[in-house]
Amino acid sequence: MRLELVVSKDIIKRKFNISDKYNKVRERLSENTLVVSNQLLKTWEKDSKDNNYESQFQNWYFSLINSKKKFKKVKAVKYSEVKDARQEDKVLIATALASNHKISVANMDINTRRKNKSVLFVSEGTFMREESQTITMKDIKNVLLQGKTHSIFDIYETPIRLEVGLNSESKILGLYLSKFLKLSKNIKIKDRYILQPENERNLNKYILEYIDREKTSLTFIISKNRDKLDIVNKFTNYNGYKSNIEFVDKNQTHHSSIESDDYIIDIGYRLRVFGDKDDGKTEEEVINITKK
Repeated sequence: MRLELVVSKDIIKRKFNISDKYNKVRERLSENTLVVSNQLLKTWEKDSKDNNYESQFQNWYFSLINSKKKFKKVKAVKYSEVKDARQEDKVLIATALASNHKISVANMDINTRRKNKSVLFVSEGTFMREESQTITMKDIKNVLLQGKTHSIFDIYETPIRLEVGLNSESKILGLYLSKFLKLSKNIKIKDRYILQPENERNLNKYILEYIDREKTSLTFIISKNRDKLDIVNKFTNYNGYKSNIEFVDKNQTHHSSIESDDYIIDIGYRLRVFGDKDDGKTEEEVINITKK
């Protein structure tokens, strides 16, 4: 998943260091969206002059600003909200506050981090670390609910293998999966047992809860050996969503999945992974998330 990142001058400097140990820095700078303000840009530019990489920096920067996916310019105006920070760190935090994901990549004083909890602080070490492709619900909870960023790239950089433990929190799982669905214009949901009460409940409670009725079209993929008329009537414009039905051979529905514009979420145990009872607890399963 492409994250909006506000990065320090030291991260930018490492991009232009040819050492292999900074390959992950270059990769993450390329695969995510860099957010910059005028004040932060001045910091980058000054460092490039002071450390003799101005020409490389300017060439890279001017190629970057033409890409909407890789670059975003914001106005950093919330300086009064930044507490106990050096001027350079204050620029980073104020710029992060103007972004969607509010992520700052820099080594900052622990007191500054504690006083500015609206921002997710990622250390330079974490930014340079190789991601782990196997994650757990604890990793997700640490990032989404507790603001711990050690695993932030693990949970967003695909491919992802998510081990869902028995009796994990269904709400957190739904919130996490929604990150890969929210902005999608078309979503396909394949579950041969979607008519079972627990699966339909989970569909509404943990998937559709996060999907925009106006901006997203749904396709339900269901096996042919059903009463087609009843299913068409039920799932066409289902519960106020723009939706339709696609019937496929029964053999093509052994595996369940949710497919967005950019990702495929493989949910082998089907929507029942969110629980067979309405108790907010998951079933045990392994979910795989891949980028198309």
